[in-house]
This record gives sequence, C-alpha cells and structure tokens, in this order.
Amino acid sequence: MAFTMNRRRWIGLSLAGIAGAGALGALVAAPALGGGGGGGWFGHGHGGWGRHGHHRFSEEQIRDHVEWMLRDVDASDEQVDRITAIATGTVTELRGLHEAHRGAREQITAALGGATVDRAALETLRAEHIAAADDASRKITDALAQIAEVLTPEQRAELVAQHAKHHALREAEVESQRE
Repeated sequence: MAFTMNRRRWIGLSLAGIAGAGALGALVAAPALGGGGGGGWFGHGHGGWGRHGHHRFSEEQIRDHVEWMLRDVDASDEQVDRITAIATGTVTELRGLHEAHRGAREQITAALGGATVDRAALETLRAEHIAAADDASRKITDALAQIAEVLTPEQRAELVAQHAKHHALREAEVESQRE
C-alpha cells in the first residue's frame, strides 16, 4: 500500500503530532514542578514522589521517565538520549522558578500580615508571579516542540493514542471513586 500525503492526512498527522507533544508535557513539567501529584503518569498518590511532591529528579530518573514514556513507540537510543537532554535542561531551568515561587509566598505573607495590607506589594507580587508562569509556559512549550521534533509522526501519533487511553482510564477511575 503506497503512502500518499494528501491535505487531509497532513492535517491529521500534524494534529496528532501537536497532541503527542502535549502528551509529553507531563514528562517535562512533572519533575520540574516537584514530581506532580494527585496521581497521573508521574504522581504516585496524592503527594507525588517525596514528601508533598517536593522531589528533585536526577538525570537518571528523568531518563527512566523518558524511557517509560517511549517504551511502546520503538524509540531509538539516540531519541531517548536527545529527549532526556531536552527534559533535563528544562527541569534545571524550571527549578529556579520553583524556588522563586517559594520566596514569593513568604513575601505575600509579609504583605498580608502587617498592621495594614500592602496592596501595592501584593499587586507587584501578582504581576511577577504571572510573568514567571508565562516564562515557565514558554520554556515548557519550547521543550515540547523540541521533543516532538525528535520523534517521528508515527511515534507522536502512538503517544497521542496512549495518552487518550490513559486519560480515559483515569477519568473512569475518578468517576468510580465518586460513586
């Protein structure tokens, strides 16, 4: 059977690639943000790995996550190496943002805990927090694009399918707990 690339197939593969990159978002974001939490692919239980999800992942642990995520898409060793390097670099960058957020909590407490509420300080902190979140979002998006470019369209499509299956199972689990 010959493979032809018509407009419809190109759009479908493009959308699958974008969704696949989204599925890899957890790969990059979870370790950077303290290991996730509340279940899912990376959060084991309510607090993720470590106390309250505050676990610092080593490059070896990140590589283990990458290998786990890519286990069913026949990723080559080179792809795993490249994606591990991207994820590790992103996690390292985002750790600084996490530390800055911790410092902001203390400043918010100070702004609220005085004799009067320091509204100007609160507004400054809010604006800084939004800017930091936007910066983190850009870094994660860039990492996702880099990761997606390492994978083939077929690998991304398979990751999309796996993510959809996992998401459906997770939703069913949550729904059964509500009953």
